[in-house]
Amino acid sequence: MSLLLETIRIVDGLPMNAAYHQRRAAESSLAVFGKEIHLEFDNLLIPDEFREGVVKCRIIYDVHIHEITFEHYTPRKINSLKLVYDNQIDYSNKRLDRSDLNALVAQKGIADEILIVKNGLLSDISYGNVVVSINGVLYTPKNCLLKGTQRQQLLDEGKIVERDLTPADLQNCTSVTIINAMLGLEDNNTILPENIIF
Repeated sequence: MSLLLETIRIVDGLPMNAAYHQRRAAESSLAVFGKEIHLEFDNLLIPDEFREGVVKCRIIYDVHIHEITFEHYTPRKINSLKLVYDNQIDYSNKRLDRSDLNALVAQKGIADEILIVKNGLLSDISYGNVVVSINGVLYTPKNCLLKGTQRQQLLDEGKIVERDLTPADLQNCTSVTIINAMLGLEDNNTILPENIIF
């Protein structure tokens, strides 16, 4: 059984979205292992060398913490996406084992990243959720593989709207923006529709 993973953005020594990560970790450990883990993300012991700037913290766990690591974060720039299709893919809990996702990434060809289509509906890229801008409204796929913490916060704040989206919707969009625990809308990691390979 695969261990679980939480990735937390730390800015100048402060964990971001801690309550969302705590809730997801508790729900995931209960779903996968039958017991909730109670992680205190607000009380992380952050080494001095990681208390400035943007830092990526990875916590590997089941019902106990197995490993905590920190690294200074530099975002990947994604300029193009390729649609890949898989109706069986399941990543409803953030698992350390990403072999199923990696097999799909291997199909990206010349694109920088994949956008997974499941049962005819858009879901996620391999490492985050997406936000699709259509007629000035920011939509996120209802059919997402993983309910990301950043995605949930933006939904709760009313900044994005959940909706079923199909590949055809990408032809009417202005852009696709990648979000995850490390990337928010303000980070402007956007892909133009002409750079999406169908």
